[in-house]
Amino acid sequence: MKLIYITSISFLISINLHSQELNENAQFIKEKYNTPYESNIKKYALLKWKDDFSMVLYEINKQSDALTLIIENFKPSNTQILFKAILKWSREGKQTSNSAKFSQITAIDYRNLLLLECDWSMVEYEYVKQVKAKDAF
Repeated sequence: MKLIYITSISFLISINLHSQELNENAQFIKEKYNTPYESNIKKYALLKWKDDFSMVLYEINKQSDALTLIIENFKPSNTQILFKAILKWSREGKQTSNSAKFSQITAIDYRNLLLLECDWSMVEYEYVKQVKAKDAF
């Protein structure tokens, strides 16, 4: 019983320590695309959570994971679904500029998508939901 308790505590501590850093996707984006990372993902996480830095970190990781999933799972046949999801979940006042920028995109990749200002976790949710519904019939 004691061993289970100690193992459980060790596991929780390791999860907590690990969660206090950028995850693999966020670190990749920060290193390879620092300017849009700073002006997009990090900026909106700070606006949302202000000085609650653990939540800022959580938000950065969540947004980075969602953006990575969109890029990894994107199919050209679902471009219109992605476009609508981006418009629906654009940051306040950014719908028009996101629409104009999206119309110029030739590839769905970090370099292009990081130009758009939206809630990537909600874009990813909406995209997956709509693709599943489309593929169901």
